[in-house]
Amino acid sequence: MKRLGIVGAGDFGVFVIPHLRPHFVVEAWDQDEGRRAEVERSGARWSSFESCASCDVVVPAVPVQRLEQVLRRAAPLLAEGMLWIDVSSVKVKPIELMQRLLPPHVDTVATHPMFGPQSGRDGITGLKVVHCPLRRSTCVPEFLSQKLGLEVLEMSADEHDRELAYVQGLTHWMARALREIHMPSLELATPAYRHLLAIEEILRQDSDELFLTIQRENPFAREARAALRRRLRELERWIEVPSTNGDD
Repeated sequence: MKRLGIVGAGDFGVFVIPHLRPHFVVEAWDQDEGRRAEVERSGARWSSFESCASCDVVVPAVPVQRLEQVLRRAAPLLAEGMLWIDVSSVKVKPIELMQRLLPPHVDTVATHPMFGPQSGRDGITGLKVVHCPLRRSTCVPEFLSQKLGLEVLEMSADEHDRELAYVQGLTHWMARALREIHMPSLELATPAYRHLLAIEEILRQDSDELFLTIQRENPFAREARAALRRRLRELERWIEVPSTNGDD
């Protein structure tokens, strides 16, 4: 059975271990030694960075802000025929980094699992994963669909990040704002209001690192936020215009 190394045993890295264990011998590493007990409870072997980066398949489950550092450290350890699978929430920047920093003899794959510990807590079968085709990655979509039961969506990195600027960028941005104003659960809550509460609840456990990755590392997220801010200002001005229909 092939070895799979998870570099970065954070919430997502630990979450995927049980789904990968039937197919690989899984080992994991994180710079936080405190993650060791959780990794071992999930059924993976706690290992060193060097051992994980030398596995047949390597999954760097780290924030995009740390990906370049991980790539530079791992590159000398990567042998011919190894498979490097990116799982970042954005795709333009990670693909550029992999193409620039990884040796050409390493197979590289860019994916984005559209789920996490909260949305996948009842199982991942039928959930979506994006696959951005790169060099020699044809076996990965089949594994994701046939072995893990995921719905594989193929698109370019630009297409992915443009869509995710809205799907994640605006959603997480608004959920964070809703959290900050402490929206209460109210007796007179309408279905629409309960939907807003549900959005905040689903995303409540997301880390600050993930939030900043989505907002800072997606090249299209800033404009999506700016477009919404412009529209909100226009609505405010419209609301504040004195009525001219004679009803005052």
